Amino acid sequence: MSKNLRVGFIGSGWAERVQIPAFKIGGLHAQAIASGRVENAERAASQHAIPEVYADWRDLVASEAVDIVSITTPPNLHAEIAVTALQAGKHVICEKPTALNAAEAEKMLAAAQAAPNQLAIVDHELRFTPQRQAIRRLFRQHYVGRGLWVELTWRYPARLDPAQPWNWWSDVEQGGGALGAIGSHLLDLSRWLFGHIEMLSAQLKTGLVYRNDPGTGDERLVTADDHAHIALRFTNGMDGAITASAISPGAPGMTVTLYGTEGALRLDEADRLWGMKAAAFAAGEWTEIDVDDPVKANSELPAGTSFARGSVYLAQAIARTLGSGEHWIADAASFYDGLKAQQMIDAARRSHAEQAWVRF
Repeated sequence: MSKNLRVGFIGSGWAERVQIPAFKIGGLHAQAIASGRVENAERAASQHAIPEVYADWRDLVASEAVDIVSITTPPNLHAEIAVTALQAGKHVICEKPTALNAAEAEKMLAAAQAAPNQLAIVDHELRFTPQRQAIRRLFRQHYVGRGLWVELTWRYPARLDPAQPWNWWSDVEQGGGALGAIGSHLLDLSRWLFGHIEMLSAQLKTGLVYRNDPGTGDERLVTADDHAHIALRFTNGMDGAITASAISPGAPGMTVTLYGTEGALRLDEADRLWGMKAAAFAAGEWTEIDVDDPVKANSELPAGTSFARGSVYLAQAIARTLGSGEHWIADAASFYDGLKAQQMIDAARRSHAEQAWVRF
């Protein structure tokens, strides 16, 4: 494997805003980009000095100059691209949610298992942020004693704006909605941080049920959710609650709050980690826990969010692993992890439809 690992990006939105600059900081080279709207790919290529531009993703996958394919398309395209890329001998990074449903995710896992010398991961980059790694470590070191319950939230206001046009994010058939876009991260984090989830109950909500379709100028029905609330039950006896909302006013932000018999941990919207031991329960006094996060100070960091920082750390792990001839990254979300997350998303949709807890 060449030390200069070359990435081909399929899809121009998230790739252009975050992945391309973050991966560059992390030591990966942007070699190619493809988009169904080739003008978007050309713009990104011009901005980031990317040598290859394609209108068809299949041509990018066929390029001998591409080592890694990063899939940042709408979810309805993930499975076909991932399977094709793996069969072409490429390493694959797939944006979340893994696919449209568990059946597609199973096909992706089968393709990954048939290519054991290729990296196949889902882009759950938040796993790589030092603060979330610290939560996982402290939980396993019994900082909180026996875990009782955890709450994970991600809120931002984008879908409150009625001027937001109808696009794939509005269409459940293309994999749109807060459950897949945000809830997938929180479900994956819940399982990675605290262990297996055995059952859940979900409520989904669409805030604005019609949006303007720029292609026709007409109002069009929104079939995807803007807000998801999910109750969890872990096999270790913990309870959990997830709120994934794109219709919450204020600055975007994510929190994790874990309570146990002997302590508590809280990650705030600024990605600062706080702890509380039992002696401070009555007063409710939190103490900040220092976490080394060298990427946070990087002035070239895109957007400045936890997702951007996680993308840098993920890229560093990919460069380090593939550069040494290995094909497994311990903290990365494998396609098996992607399948588990997709099963939870499917269970959440079923729970909402049936108004019932779903065990899986």
